[in-house]
Amino acid sequence: MRVAVTGATGLVGTQVVAAAMARGHEVVAVTRDPGPPVPVTGGGTVPRRVAALTDREGLRGAFIGCDAVVHCAAVYAFGSARAAEVGRVNVDGTTSVVRAAADAGLDRVVVTSSSVTRGSSLLPVARTEDDRLGDEPAPAYYASKVAQEEAALAAGREHGIPVVLALPTVVLGGPFTRLAPSNAIVLRYLLDPTRSTFPGGCNVVDARDVGAGHVVLLERGGPGERYLLGGEDVTWRTLHTLVSELAGLPGPFAELPAASAWGIAAVTEWWASLTEQQPLSTRDEASTVGRHYWYSSAKARELGYAARPAREAVAASLAWLAVSRDLPRWAREGLRLHADVRAARELVPAPLGDPAADAAVDAGAGTGAHADGPGGSFPGTGAVRPRPRRSPPAWPRRPR
Repeated sequence: MRVAVTGATGLVGTQVVAAAMARGHEVVAVTRDPGPPVPVTGGGTVPRRVAALTDREGLRGAFIGCDAVVHCAAVYAFGSARAAEVGRVNVDGTTSVVRAAADAGLDRVVVTSSSVTRGSSLLPVARTEDDRLGDEPAPAYYASKVAQEEAALAAGREHGIPVVLALPTVVLGGPFTRLAPSNAIVLRYLLDPTRSTFPGGCNVVDARDVGAGHVVLLERGGPGERYLLGGEDVTWRTLHTLVSELAGLPGPFAELPAASAWGIAAVTEWWASLTEQQPLSTRDEASTVGRHYWYSSAKARELGYAARPAREAVAASLAWLAVSRDLPRWAREGLRLHADVRAARELVPAPLGDPAADAAVDAGAGTGAHADGPGGSFPGTGAVRPRPRRSPPAWPRRPR
């Protein structure tokens, strides 16, 4: 099968491409920006075709000769500043993709949505595809995903093309060129000097498993059906304990009230506005703290889906963050990575980066949540920079 993948250079799209090729499918990467063939995790490249999500005719041309499309391109971000963009790309863009796929004569469309459309619970209870988002706190991103699912199914019915919905939970790992809010959860804890945790919890899943899950749905998913693609349900304390253990850090120490997450996010947004950076946390996202975003993937498992434990997903996230520009050097040098993190991905030496750029990163630049969209370049392996030589202390050493 020849498969077109939108968002092929994003966190999920990258793994969909790799998983589809591993299953013997041909892949075409559809991106908004021109460039060379797109590298594939594990080696090789796939051809690139250029089309914007707002260009139905351009998308139709990009899909010509394909049998199906996996639509991963989206804006994954929180905060009022990007609410309009989130709705426009996630809803209108998906409608354009489904219509263009029908125009091009494709057999089916798999659309990447989100588990948040199934809502959350105050109690630690796993939700299923039969649940719905209720009156709980719902950031604009959540609302856009609910509307995206409805638009995708409606366009599929209107144009006579089967649509299957993939609902990943909190996706951790890499590779990534833009820090999405999922990996930012791990990064925030690494940068928190208080090592605090919160009530509630989430379901975490490795990006590799989500990529493979999309291919399962591509091959065997039922038209018009939703499938949760999750891993393991964990409390925030359990998740933060895993991060501490795998990163070689103390904590977590205290469990703060859910409302304190909102206050911390408010300060983060204020500081980001002063420094003209993307905030690492927003009040929009913090309003969901205290609830359990736990989900069952039993329906997808019946088709052959499988997922790694939470520990392996966290290790994969740390393995990529450890060499990411999103992690300042002062925080990187404090890590004592567990062997499981080092085994999560191969670390390959790369040329040293630009000293001026490194200095900007060390000052705290480069963090924030960005669109996991169809543009950008493949991150490769990331540069591993050696620690600078330290001068001896100026004060006399204590005699031994």
